[in-house]
Amino acid sequence: MLKSYTTQLQHVFATIRNEEEAIADSARLLAQALAGNGNIYVCAGKPFASLAETIVHNQDTPGRIHFIPWHKKEQATATDRLLVLTDGSETEEETDQLQQLLESNIPLVFLGPNHPRLSFVEGMEEPIAITTPASPIAPDSDGSRRGYPTEIAIIYAYQAMIFEILDMID
Repeated sequence: MLKSYTTQLQHVFATIRNEEEAIADSARLLAQALAGNGNIYVCAGKPFASLAETIVHNQDTPGRIHFIPWHKKEQATATDRLLVLTDGSETEEETDQLQQLLESNIPLVFLGPNHPRLSFVEGMEEPIAITTPASPIAPDSDGSRRGYPTEIAIIYAYQAMIFEILDMID
């Protein structure tokens, strides 16, 4: 099972590598906050809240990247950037809050298997979305699959963004 899971994880990582342009664009957008007076805030709804809180403590994460609880994301200003870990399961109220942030010119990056659908008007900066795999990847003896790579994929994509950001601010 482990060999199969490891092989399938390599395919997950290759899929994320195909998101290279979105990762680079996200890193540029996020790095703008660090080049100026802003911060990068990482937040998530219930499914990924603990992951959001954990990844900001990675040793490679530069200063001024902070976890912010979902209910406090409105504290972000136009000089800040918001990285939202998401599977697209936000409630209507949470989606409305993200829409308000977008309309307040808070740049957003979505990272996860799916993302909320927001409305755009001309002149508004659209969020960048990095889509990560979420389906089970390891075959089971009965023909079904298990081994959801969702969190591993998010961590991998986040680390890739951090490498890009570090290159930019160096």
